Amino acid sequence: MPTMQVHNPTGATEIERVHAPRLDTLAGKTIAFLSNDSWQAHRTLPLVMKLLQARYPTAKFLPPSTFPTGNVNIDKDETVAMAVAQGADAAVIGNAA
Repeated sequence: MPTMQVHNPTGATEIERVHAPRLDTLAGKTIAFLSNDSWQAHRTLPLVMKLLQARYPTAKFLPPSTFPTGNVNIDKDETVAMAVAQGADAAVIGNAA
C-alpha cells in the first residue's frame, strides 16, 4: 500500500520577551502615536487620537508628527528613547486601519 508523508509547517516560536502590561486607564497618561506610514495612516491615527482625547480629556497625546515615521524608523531604539524622554506611558503604533 502506498504511503504519504505530510510535513507540518506551523512549527513553534520561542517567546523571548513579553509585552508590557496594559495600563488600567489612559486618564492622566501620556500616549505616543507612532506611524508606520502605511495605508491611510495620515487619516486613521489622527482620528483615533481625537476619539481617545474625547474619552480621556486628562490624557496627553503626542501626535505622529512628533516622531520619525515608517516601520524602519519606529522600530529604532532612538525612537523609543524619544517617546520615553517626552514622558510617554504607552504608545499606539501602526496605522490603526
